[in-house]
Amino acid sequence: MPLLRLLCATLLLAAAAHACRDGGTSGEPPPAGGGGGGGGDGGGDGGGGGGAPTTPGWIERARENFEGGALPASAFAPDPVPDDGPFSDGGAYFTSRGVTPPAAFRATQPFGKDGWLTVESYSRRGDARLADHAEVVADPAGGANHVLRLRSQQHTDGTVVRPTAPLPSRYRVSLRAGFPAFGDGEAGGNNGYDAGDETAGPWWPEERAASQNGFYWLTILDALPRPHNNTWIHHHRKVVIDSDNHHPAWMETWTGDEFVWSGEHPIMMIALDGSRPGDVKTGNAFFSWSNGAWQPSGAIRAVDAYLPDRWYRVTIERDGPRYTLEVSGTFRYGGEGTYRAEIDAAQRCVWHYPVDAAEAAGAAGCVDEGAFVEGHPRWPAGGAWPDWFMFGDPHVNYYEGEVYYDDVVLEVWRD
Repeated sequence: MPLLRLLCATLLLAAAAHACRDGGTSGEPPPAGGGGGGGGDGGGDGGGGGGAPTTPGWIERARENFEGGALPASAFAPDPVPDDGPFSDGGAYFTSRGVTPPAAFRATQPFGKDGWLTVESYSRRGDARLADHAEVVADPAGGANHVLRLRSQQHTDGTVVRPTAPLPSRYRVSLRAGFPAFGDGEAGGNNGYDAGDETAGPWWPEERAASQNGFYWLTILDALPRPHNNTWIHHHRKVVIDSDNHHPAWMETWTGDEFVWSGEHPIMMIALDGSRPGDVKTGNAFFSWSNGAWQPSGAIRAVDAYLPDRWYRVTIERDGPRYTLEVSGTFRYGGEGTYRAEIDAAQRCVWHYPVDAAEAAGAAGCVDEGAFVEGHPRWPAGGAWPDWFMFGDPHVNYYEGEVYYDDVVLEVWRD
């Protein structure tokens, strides 16, 4: 019997050695490009193949790294003045005040794999070209990388990038944004504007546009994002990561030791408060994430300040009614690091958070049948609003400058 056991063991060892030489179960990973992968710029599930069970988690659905060459060309056409509700450019709120939208032009162009992204630009110049507003260019940090530059040559320009279809109920979207040149918020200058005396007309002709300048790193809206007057945008935001350079300062920035009044390069991480009516001109009050906590509703406080010659990684995730906002990079006060904030949208009544009937049923405490414009209740019972992400400069009566974006990634949850 001992001799028989020895013979069996010898045969098993020989078989294992033969399997290793033939590329069998050696314990090493398969070579790159082999077995279950997939993806490319369009993403993909990868997977184990052969009917193997999958592990729940985030999977990449789509990606854009701007290495595929120039964006498709698209001509500007006369602005049809989209009817996007009472605060749109020709909406009921403004027409009741005698406002007529200006003659303008729009260009809309899908791009990316299967056209999963769309860029839309607005200009009051009849000779506008899409490449003047959105163009694939060399990385301002140097090297061979290519990135997307969004530019507003005048404060009456606006350009945003959005998904071509609304987001699923559970998603994570991330991108890199950096090298912004949308003013500085310092006293004594034009804050990035050509003249400094530009106004926010025709919607708010008495307002000095140059008092504010900025852009959106990444935000989630409750309606299809496109360039509009600033009031429309303010009534459609859910959660936001943005910057508004301004003087004199009307916000505070956390320095790591104290809050200081400053409008110089602030980074705002905010969730819109839908528990009360808000303001007809500026929209809802909001919760600001700063000093490691959500600040009281209405307290306008920046998490830190950005450096204008750096890249930052920005992410917004939605998991049920919970949002997570994240910004990573090197900051003026906090140095290198990450700011991460989570909020329960149902508990806080984050503005228009329900995306389907099930979530709407749980939002009874947020319902507000009152209206700024007759026939348009602020939060109707049963209301549901799919999420849309947006980045760029959406204001067609504020903001002048440019900013760069890269590595836009959309992930979805697989059970």
